[in-house]
Amino acid sequence: MFLRVPFLFLLLFASTLASAQKASIKGIVTDTLLQRKLANSSILLIRSADSVLVRTARTNTEGRFELNNLTKGDYKVLVTYPKMADYIRNVSLSDSTAIHLGKIIMELKAKLLKEVIIKAKKPVQLKGDTLVFQADSFAVRPNANLQELLKRLPGFIIDKNGRIKSQGKEIRTVLVDGDEFFGDDPLLATKYLKANAVEEVQVYDRKSKYADLSGIDDGVRNKTINIKLKEDAKNGYLSALDANAGSPDFKDYGGMLGVFKNKLKAALFGSFSNLNNESRINNSVRKLKGEEYDAIEVGDDGSSILYAYGVEDDDDDNAPTGGLPENLNLGAHLSNRFNNNKMAIKSNFKSFDYNNINTSTTNTKELLPNGAIFFSSGRNQAHSHSTGESLRGSYSYALDSLSALKISFGLKQTRVNTDAFTLDDTKNGAGLFISQNNQSTIGSGKGETYNGNINWSRRFNKKGRTLSIDIQPERQLADNTEQNINRTKYFDDNGDLKNAEYINLQKENFSGQNSIAARISYTEPLAKNWTMEAGYSFKTMATTSYRFVSDNGIRKIDSLSNNFKFINFSNVGKMVFQYKVRDFSISTGMEATQTNFELRDLDSQIDFERNYLNLAPNANLFYKLNANSSISVNYNGFMMQPGITQLQPVRQLNNPLYQIIGNSSLRPSFSNNFGLSYNSYQFKSDEYISGYFNYGFTNNAIVNTEIVDDFNKRIFSFTNLDGNNTTSGSIYYSKGFAKLNLRMGFDLGFNNSNNIAIINFTKNKIRNTQYNLRTTFNYYTAYIDLSYSPSATFLNGRSSIGDINDGNSLMHDHEFSGTIQLPYRLEFNTTVSLSFRPANASFDRDLNIAIWNSYLSTKLLKSESLEIKVSVTDILNQKIGYSRFVGGNIITENTFSYIPRYILIGVNWNLSGNFMRKSGKNGK
Repeated sequence: MFLRVPFLFLLLFASTLASAQKASIKGIVTDTLLQRKLANSSILLIRSADSVLVRTARTNTEGRFELNNLTKGDYKVLVTYPKMADYIRNVSLSDSTAIHLGKIIMELKAKLLKEVIIKAKKPVQLKGDTLVFQADSFAVRPNANLQELLKRLPGFIIDKNGRIKSQGKEIRTVLVDGDEFFGDDPLLATKYLKANAVEEVQVYDRKSKYADLSGIDDGVRNKTINIKLKEDAKNGYLSALDANAGSPDFKDYGGMLGVFKNKLKAALFGSFSNLNNESRINNSVRKLKGEEYDAIEVGDDGSSILYAYGVEDDDDDNAPTGGLPENLNLGAHLSNRFNNNKMAIKSNFKSFDYNNINTSTTNTKELLPNGAIFFSSGRNQAHSHSTGESLRGSYSYALDSLSALKISFGLKQTRVNTDAFTLDDTKNGAGLFISQNNQSTIGSGKGETYNGNINWSRRFNKKGRTLSIDIQPERQLADNTEQNINRTKYFDDNGDLKNAEYINLQKENFSGQNSIAARISYTEPLAKNWTMEAGYSFKTMATTSYRFVSDNGIRKIDSLSNNFKFINFSNVGKMVFQYKVRDFSISTGMEATQTNFELRDLDSQIDFERNYLNLAPNANLFYKLNANSSISVNYNGFMMQPGITQLQPVRQLNNPLYQIIGNSSLRPSFSNNFGLSYNSYQFKSDEYISGYFNYGFTNNAIVNTEIVDDFNKRIFSFTNLDGNNTTSGSIYYSKGFAKLNLRMGFDLGFNNSNNIAIINFTKNKIRNTQYNLRTTFNYYTAYIDLSYSPSATFLNGRSSIGDINDGNSLMHDHEFSGTIQLPYRLEFNTTVSLSFRPANASFDRDLNIAIWNSYLSTKLLKSESLEIKVSVTDILNQKIGYSRFVGGNIITENTFSYIPRYILIGVNWNLSGNFMRKSGKNGK
């Protein structure tokens, strides 16, 4: 019933406008040979100004058509009929024009094609804001995939993991003929599509869905590749079987079967690996997912509404990234378009089973304000097992040429079991024990999430006038239990045992959340170059949080238990104005959020209420200097409210030596961010240069406070302080030498951050500065691909309470890689990664590591689809699970579980092809 109101209103409004107009177009469609009437010919009326489809019709059995109730303006009439060449005619209408086109005589395509003019296409062209590469202009070896083609294109860099950069920016989305290709993961399309199936590679900055609809530039850009396939390659199949096994007991198995025919795409996939997610199949399909929508999100405290425009990775892919894994993934994907592309569906199902074992250690040296130095060390052994399923998808329907309805949904459930053992101890500057804690934790839990979005959007006949409405329901449930056993020892000044503490905590945590949100956005052109957007959003959310903590399951611990219910209602008003003329645009606006937040402590019968008014100004300026260069400037400011964990004045205890207490007096913080960027690409010289500079600072930043006693027992809380700011920048340059088959580039960047913290009632100003330099050199031919990438990083950390050392740290890396095509379809690859960490004031030894990987493969069958491969990872057996950090008043070392040297023997079958259209005797 709710949706009927705007629909009926718009229908009444449209019919009122239509009845006031009298312009019309009519005609008769015939063929040139037999002069017969062509029934069911398609008639399309297209607005000349912006190519928007205004009206469609079909001819009757007599070949006649008529378009009535048309508004004044300039149009194109397009007539199409099978095997006939398209007919196009320009018409101009006033309010009462009645045009009779008479007989429209259609010509056979075969007749028009008797004379063919062949025009050579330029290898690289700039069409508007899109960079277009003609695929056949760049030589690759037979049976090469799309990834090998991209390596040959000017301005492209592909690293050893398959990540793609174009003109210095990472490619996050790859489309095929304008649509997602089993999701938008760049790795999937570039690995399995053949280079000889590609007609063009188009590169452009994709605007946000909001900017595409409204026409108002919000500054959001996503570097995107669109692969235009040749006509005989638009229908095909993908299949892959990847079986690898080796010493000592490593396995990496995967398989995928997919078909794409017109707009239909369907796939089944599965993978199992105990190699830290190195499964090639798993990496290729991990982003198959239902289509994203712009979520209306609220912070933990319900204080502010944010707009999340989708993320790079699939949020259903939550496999552990470290330790020793055993990961199983199964799934299916289906998407299609029907009814002349008016209707579309997309769905994705996933099931996973992840096991992970990780042993890690931490060693820390810390200087306190009173001059005391603590040496802390910790060891953690953890095992986790998680399983789950998810189903995500969307349904969209084009109600007419100007309006659309889209429904998106997501269902997910997870189950987790964990057990961990931790040993932490601290010594003073004299090397005597201060405290020691042994902790064991066993827990299990489950969670469920249901969410969705209903969107109705409409473009009006008046260019720039749009209306969009979203409704978003969501429900989340979580239920966890945990047993936490702590044995803590405290030592006196002589290092002798002073006393011991034993705590056995049984924890039960349950939380639930129900919410409903809505958003309406309207844009209106105020003048030729001015556009205005007005919007309103709201979200109401009711959340319950029940936490029951008992001493060994015997009696409730009131200070650690709580039963909270919090309710909020947030309203957002938004106003944006944009001025746009030719190659220049500037937009500025304000978003105001009013939130009522109510927290009820059901145990103590205490209610806590807060009301906020958040202001978020923004501005964006874009100027296209010429066809190849542009500059942009942007500013945005926003408030961030403290979260529930930071506000609740309830003690949170997992370890007696580490406790957290919230601060109910926290105020919201306000962040300001300024950005400047420049991009330029020169075709003739094959040069690309880009740069950016960002500066941001936060008023009333929410910072950590610590109280550290003589036993290194810490109580954490939060307060508001000024002084947090960040400055960063980068310059990127690349140059290609086509005659030498050489490409080079460098990237110089820096980052400086200043952060405030409180330690033992003393303000600690922490300054971290980092400089990075990375260069790349690549030589390539059809049979050799060589690259060298040196890089260097310099770090400096300072602390106002004092420094343990000079705070300086230097590291430099060198990566050599080469691939050679040998006779008999053999391919040899070797990669050497050298990492140098010189000794410094904190560490008295160098840390230098050489990781050497290599493989030899041969490809069989005529299509080279079957590959036998032998690979060796870490030939020199120098890989270590180790990292270290040098700061002003703190230095740390960390170790973690890792997979040592191994050998894999693999059989990889990658069969992809096209359903070729056969014609003539030879099928050509």
